[in-house]
Amino acid sequence: MEAVYLPPEILLDIFHRLPTKSILACVCVSKYWRSLIKTPDFITTHFIQQSAISASNPKPLFLLRLCFGPNLENHYSLHQDDSKFTHHADIKPPSTINNQSFSVVGSCRGLVCLMHNLYTSNYTIALWNPSIGRTFTLPRPGVTFETHGGFEALLGFGFDSSTQDYKVVRIVRLLEYDEIEIEVEVFSLNAGSWRRITMVAPQYNIVERGSQAFVNGSVHWIATRGDGNGNGDENLIQVLDLEGQGRFRELELPVGLRSESPMFLTVCGYKELTIAVFKRRYLGESESEIWVMEEYGNADSWVRLLTIGMYDGGLPRALGFRGNGEILFELAGGEIVSGDPESFEVTELGLWGEAGYSFVGSFTETLDLLDRTSGFS
Repeated sequence: MEAVYLPPEILLDIFHRLPTKSILACVCVSKYWRSLIKTPDFITTHFIQQSAISASNPKPLFLLRLCFGPNLENHYSLHQDDSKFTHHADIKPPSTINNQSFSVVGSCRGLVCLMHNLYTSNYTIALWNPSIGRTFTLPRPGVTFETHGGFEALLGFGFDSSTQDYKVVRIVRLLEYDEIEIEVEVFSLNAGSWRRITMVAPQYNIVERGSQAFVNGSVHWIATRGDGNGNGDENLIQVLDLEGQGRFRELELPVGLRSESPMFLTVCGYKELTIAVFKRRYLGESESEIWVMEEYGNADSWVRLLTIGMYDGGLPRALGFRGNGEILFELAGGEIVSGDPESFEVTELGLWGEAGYSFVGSFTETLDLLDRTSGFS
């Protein structure tokens, strides 16, 4: 039988409609197919097409990380955002990042940013695409113990839509100074290198290994304006816009959170368009709070969504929001549950891990990293 050859435009139209697993099979069919697929333009268009398909799907995916066992082994899985948080698939990361020393910085457009956090002097940061099983290890950053002495570091992770580029932001507070000294560097996946932007960064104190949220093209962290010694300190949300050269700005917190210890505050995304802040004291208080900024950028729109008391022997730790407005919590014993902020009803999901290590983030399958050729495992 004579072979039938389809024009490239027809092949591409077909490929754009295929799910990620099918695309990976197509890459292996021929060099010609591989040359059509492993390009930045194809990967971008495929993501847009698949995102449109996912938007009509009432059961988007969440990435869940649990740790359990004597060695706190990581277990990653995907779950559908339905009433039962239905298990979709288990994911096994490469051995290079699959141990208790790595924590999840964030999940963005199908890539997961992880950092080694056992020792401050370890600079291993990786971008992992669970859909295609590829991991990119970032080069060593510019600010290290050898170059600047002791420090505390905080990461952020997001996507610059203007250049179709993933970026990792590293905020470093140098400890060998009486006053706050901050260094900031940004890693661009497209460039494959770090760039220092310290000159435009405000000198705000940060919480080492604190939370971050990527919303509206910007990375958000909890920060403190002041001298770092408790004199006139005031909490705020520090924001870095990832597009262009990057611009820092700030968002005000609710009055009741401005003088709170910043280590008790966590920022996260809310309904993809704005942010929320969780307040949870570890000792001395029997209630936690969840605040939502209903109109992004408007400090007058903060509302207290929920006050949480003791439950199951401790204060639940909020992990994030579901599409229906429910909140995923980690209980004191490590169980993951879903709570309705209006009815206060709690749904057990049959998921347990070691308390303090769980992570939940939205997830969309992508082919990003497929066209990269170096720095991978």
